[in-house]
Amino acid sequence: MAAPWSPELTVNHADMDRQHADLFRLAEAAAVAAEHQPRSGVERAIQSLADALIDHLSAEDAVMDETLYPERGRHKSAHELFLRDFLQLRAELDEKGPTPVVVDWLRRRLPEWLRFHILVNDVPLASHLASRPSGPRVLRRGASRRLS
Repeated sequence: MAAPWSPELTVNHADMDRQHADLFRLAEAAAVAAEHQPRSGVERAIQSLADALIDHLSAEDAVMDETLYPERGRHKSAHELFLRDFLQLRAELDEKGPTPVVVDWLRRRLPEWLRFHILVNDVPLASHLASRPSGPRVLRRGASRRLS
């Protein structure tokens, strides 16, 4: 398993840090569900993870647009690529149930992607937000899109 959220992933933006920690917690809960619960429990856990993920990425997208973040195109592209990959996970679960591929995705791929994305994309975004005259912006949760 990739390492869970840890303090070195702190970007010094309270909303982002809280949401990142929640995503790691929900990914772990989904992995445990995939290993030990019936399919309906796995599907609920994956849906909770998907909802939080969409809320978080949508909030980042909105704040990047609002503050005219110069790297928003590249950052949003990373979100879109990841969401396409996540949809493949959902398709695997829908078609075959909680297979070892699903468990591996939740235990390894998702935490690895989150760690990489936080360090490469979110640290510079948080710095951008902190450098603005009005200070850090709040990331408003509330999905503008839904992952099905």
